[in-house]
Amino acid sequence: MSYAFLILFLFILMYAYILYPTRLKKQASAKTLQFAAYSMQDNLPAVNIVIPVCNEEKVIEAKLTSILHSDYPNDKIQIFLGLDNCTDSTKSIIESKFSTDNIKVIEFTERQGKPAILNQIINDKIPLDNSILILTDANVIFTKDTISELVKYFKDEQIGLVDSTIKAQVSTNKNEMDYWDYEMDIKQHESLVYGIIPGPSGACYAIRRSLYSTVPANFLVDDFYIGFNIIIQNCKAVLNINAVCYEDVITSWKQEFFRKIRIATGNFQNLWRFKRYALNPFSKIGFIFISHKVIRWKTPFLLLMIYYILLLEFTLFILIVTLFLPIIDVLLFTFGVEFKPLRRFHYFIVMNIAVFIGFIKFCKGVKTNVWQPTTRN
Repeated sequence: MSYAFLILFLFILMYAYILYPTRLKKQASAKTLQFAAYSMQDNLPAVNIVIPVCNEEKVIEAKLTSILHSDYPNDKIQIFLGLDNCTDSTKSIIESKFSTDNIKVIEFTERQGKPAILNQIINDKIPLDNSILILTDANVIFTKDTISELVKYFKDEQIGLVDSTIKAQVSTNKNEMDYWDYEMDIKQHESLVYGIIPGPSGACYAIRRSLYSTVPANFLVDDFYIGFNIIIQNCKAVLNINAVCYEDVITSWKQEFFRKIRIATGNFQNLWRFKRYALNPFSKIGFIFISHKVIRWKTPFLLLMIYYILLLEFTLFILIVTLFLPIIDVLLFTFGVEFKPLRRFHYFIVMNIAVFIGFIKFCKGVKTNVWQPTTRN
């Protein structure tokens, strides 16, 4: 009986991480996004770009410059900067380097957190009209055509959300970048096959202003909440592979670990909120979310059950492997030797530990969505 469960658990993991992405890739082969698209000669919609900012003096000038140098008409762009109790020189840089009517600075003297900043700016400052919202982080740098590519498919009334393609100019975390690329491929193929992606990249994505949903006060992952509410309104949510922007990945393993915990906690919040849709395998939305996200969020529990079964059957061998694999990995890393399969295995295990901790935090209850922002280099 234990072997039957072992095979079942291994198959579930193989399905989520290998079989589902492989099937999607085959289905998406030779397909393109079949939606009406704006050209630069059309009467383009107004774009409101909302950027929550907390002590971003190292990146804010580059961010705003990249927006203002866009090929999208400047008179169609309005930038809203929500300064979340900034204590550095972010505000003075904005005031000294930029004197344009396109930029509105909204200061908050008490720390709010990203979701609260988005809620207050969008609900209080941006009319409920036909404009497009671009929600983006301060450290994500646009290319010349990022905005036009994000907006392009909103000419089609079916489209409610368009995600961007995040690339790294500088990265010190190869495993994280490999995971990003893996995720982007899956979302691109889901866009082509289903016209639905299970959550945009919170770093930069676009939605219709009319579809924005106020994020609950204690929710940690705002992009998932906003995106899922758009999907359940029968709108399409896609990734545009040509909407490229750049984000440096220079976080330490410790920062990345705690970021994963926060994201996992927020994902479980959203899963519980949207369980009626996300856990229905007989609907298109449910099938996509179970295949792409839900099984992955349950991976720590599957791994624990697999480990328990193996431990019962091969006790001594499993204990030896458990003890020596981390030691071997540390030794190889110390002497500058990188054995990629081992490094990726440990990255996979550590990130699933973060998901497990996130689940515990979710069970305990989340009182605030304010967290310490990532340190910029």
